[in-house]
Amino acid sequence: MNYALDALWWKLTDRPVRDLAALLTAPPLWASGCELGVRQLLGERGFRYLLDLDADPQPLADYLAEHAPFAHRLGLYAEHLLAFWFNHAPHAELYAHNLPVVSDGLTLGAADFVASLNGKLYHIELACKYYGSANGRLDDMCGLNRSDRMADKGAKLPQQLMLLKLSDGLKTLKNNGLQFDDLQPASIVRGIGFFPPNTAPEPPLNPHGWHGLYLTDWREYPFDNPNARFYKIGRMDYLAPARVSETETLTTDAVTQISDGLIAVLEHRPDGFWHEVLRIMKTEAV
Repeated sequence: MNYALDALWWKLTDRPVRDLAALLTAPPLWASGCELGVRQLLGERGFRYLLDLDADPQPLADYLAEHAPFAHRLGLYAEHLLAFWFNHAPHAELYAHNLPVVSDGLTLGAADFVASLNGKLYHIELACKYYGSANGRLDDMCGLNRSDRMADKGAKLPQQLMLLKLSDGLKTLKNNGLQFDDLQPASIVRGIGFFPPNTAPEPPLNPHGWHGLYLTDWREYPFDNPNARFYKIGRMDYLAPARVSETETLTTDAVTQISDGLIAVLEHRPDGFWHEVLRIMKTEAV
């Protein structure tokens, strides 16, 4: 699936609002077994609230400014976007964010969120990952930093989801006045899987997830459009499809000088901006 082509991206223009929308509506990168669906995250009025927020993004901008800087930590930025949503969306209520669980003076971990959606209580864990491989095999999927491996994160997430079910987690809830008997673990797994052409993802990767193209050599890419434009995506801009002005775009000659990174293939649209229609993970061959 190419989530960048969703009609949503024709409507939203503010960059942080677009990032928030991606966290709420993108398909999960892999199946955790307890994934929160778009319906739960948006509620009945959430989409209208996103449109209103795009028309007046100052409340979100003020919230992010209050909690900045994020030190180029995409996960921290994404957490604060969701914290804003759980604090302000009509159907949501936030009880805890980044709640540490301690045992005998040692921190076992921190629960990303304790929140209610439509009156149902959740312990929510967020993961935003961008993994690719030359063969599409799960064991070989990794980020631009090759030590960031999908197999490791996939194994860690179930442990994080059980954090508030263990005795120390239950004690933490009680000590914070959160004596919930029906707290349900749930995940929000976002990101992109990158594969060579004609390569299908293996389970538990979502076959309907947001997928891009994996390249080790620019000669593998069909530069068949002489008017094509490209954009190298900074780490803090990974969450949503790119929407940039022409001065920010790169030509074919310029993009082929990039040895590694995430690159958006762009299309010019009637709003005067260049919009992402495909994302590429470019790595150097090993």
